[in-house]
Order: sequence, then structure tokens, then C-alpha cells
Amino acid sequence: MTASQVIFCQATESFPGQGFGDGFLKILETAVAELGCGKSSEAQNPWALKIPLNAPGQSNAVLPQWINAARTGLKKGGQNPGPMFDTLSITTAGLDTAEGLLERASQLDLQEFFVVGDDPENQPGDPLSLSEECAFPSVTLSSVAAAAGGLMLLNSVRPHPHLGMSGALFSLGSGILDRQSKLLLHRDIRPTVDTPLCAGCGSCLATCIFDAITIRAGRAFIDHQLCTGCGECMTACHLAGISPEDASRIPRFQKQVAEAAFAVASQSRAAQSGSLLYANFLTPVPRQAAGGFGRDRQQPDVKGVLVAADPLALDQATWDILVKGNVHGLRQWSGFLQEPGALMERADALGLGSRQYDLQLRA
Repeated sequence: MTASQVIFCQATESFPGQGFGDGFLKILETAVAELGCGKSSEAQNPWALKIPLNAPGQSNAVLPQWINAARTGLKKGGQNPGPMFDTLSITTAGLDTAEGLLERASQLDLQEFFVVGDDPENQPGDPLSLSEECAFPSVTLSSVAAAAGGLMLLNSVRPHPHLGMSGALFSLGSGILDRQSKLLLHRDIRPTVDTPLCAGCGSCLATCIFDAITIRAGRAFIDHQLCTGCGECMTACHLAGISPEDASRIPRFQKQVAEAAFAVASQSRAAQSGSLLYANFLTPVPRQAAGGFGRDRQQPDVKGVLVAADPLALDQATWDILVKGNVHGLRQWSGFLQEPGALMERADALGLGSRQYDLQLRA
């Protein structure tokens, strides 16, 4: 299979609170313009940019100036950038309502172009058919993503309890779907508490927005009737005391995310015109996003953003950068035992892209 082009815009300098400097912004603009040039999106249906919003009180991993640089790059590539959007969260209080997302976008001074991708008050999104191997027949693409002539997904690469890392494939197969579809994808995962490791600190209790956790006799207990399997409690536990009840469910979850990603990449309006771009941002990971092995977590040696039109090649390149020189692989960076192997293998089998890539360094 032919190797896919992945452009790595590497940051060579950093300024606290300001990102990576003006030179980095120019490199990012050029990379997006280069990869976006020649795409055939409909003029009346501009590109939509999926952006990740961190919860209020946390610094955003993808800064507004980086988002604006991506928009400028699309313009330079002859495209028409339209709305920026995020979708309702199943993990973070404050981002699980349309009002919360709009308020967060306003705090970041992004409100001029920002809309909620799956706002319940707007028209419903488009159903996308899944294969018979999935536990459910379809998922729903958020209305903003469904209407877009082109899509660019900006991803903050972070540790993920069920994938090891969140990248372009997860954003494509979950992040731009509506909230109900995300809940469907996660419903088979049942976390359980290893009580000898539980200190009863309440970190998991505080982070669960579904009220599925209680503390009894100094130990945490999870009500699986209320739990959605989002994994936020696994991230919050400092002692790695929460893990999936059945480890075999993790590969099944990963494969269903790959199926949903393939559905978006083959059935959406943007896919029909071949107008899909992805960017994975590699930035320092805060301690609270570490998972159980956070004390030993290693930051990547390099920082910046990888840009590609192939989500599989992009995630493979990102994974390779994160594990380079790590004796314990991705766990050393993420703090979780999981790796995205089943996700990547299923995406490869579906023809979603190539795991072979040509990495071009820009600095």
C-alpha cells in the first residue's frame, strides 16, 4: 500500500500561555494550505472545523491562535472555512449542555464562529449505517458535521482509558457524532473497582457526571445501571484502582469506533467530495489527565502538530512518536495499559487509510 503524507509541524520554541510562537503558526498555515489545496467541497457548504474544548477552569490544549491558523491555512488552500464546533460531552460537566459549550467558547473568544455540533434545539443529524458486526445498526453524525462541505478535525492527543490515546480516528468515529451515539459506543464497557487499591479518596465520585459512584465503608462502588462506560473515573483514579470489568470489551469498543469512523469517512457529505483533513496536536499533558501511572508518565520529546488527509496514517505516526524510546510503550506516556491496536487494525481492514506514512518534518 502507498504511504500517506503526514506533515509534522514541530515546535522549536515555547512561550508560556502563548503556544509555540509566530513561526509555528506560519508553518501550520502552510501545511494546512498544502493539504487542503485542490479539495472539491461545495462552495455553498463551507468547511466546518471540529475543535476540542476543555472544561472551564482548565487551559485549552488547542489554543485559539492555532485554530485561527488552521482556518487561515484553509483559505490559503482555496477553501471556504465556515463554523467551528464541538459536540456534547459524555464525560465532562459543563460541556454536556449546549449552554456550557457556548460559554466555554466565549471564554476562549471563539464565539464569533462557534456553534454546538449536536444542539438538541437544532435539526437532527444524519444517520450513518454500520456493518452487521456492530452491536447497533447506525450512529448519527452531528448536524453541523453533516451539513459541512468539508471537515477538518483538530485533535488534542490525550491519554484515553479505552484506547491509550485519543487521535484522529477517535475524533472521526466518536467526537463528531451526537451525544446519544457516543453513549451507544461506550455502553458495553463496565468499569469495576479493585477494592484493595481503592483509598476511598472520592476522586472518581467527583468526576462522574452520571452519579454512578458511591463511597461505602471507605471504598468506591459503581452502579452499572447508571454507568455509561465513559472511563472518566479510570482517569481520575490516582492508584489505577478502576479498570474494565471484562478486558475483552475494550477491543470490541475500539472496533466499533473504527466502524463509525469508516461510516463518516465514506457516507458524509464531506467524504463524498474528498474534503477531510485531520490535525493531531502534541502538547504537554497535565497531571490530572494521567491515569493510574501518572507519576511515571513521560512527556514526548517533541511537540507540535501532525497534519494529514489520512486519519490512520496520522494516528500511526502519532503513536510511533509517543512510544519512541519508551521501554514500556504507550503506557509510559498515557498511564493506561490499553493501546489502540484493535482500532488501527480494524480501520486498516476497512480501508480507512494506510498505516504506512511518509513523515515530512517542518520546523
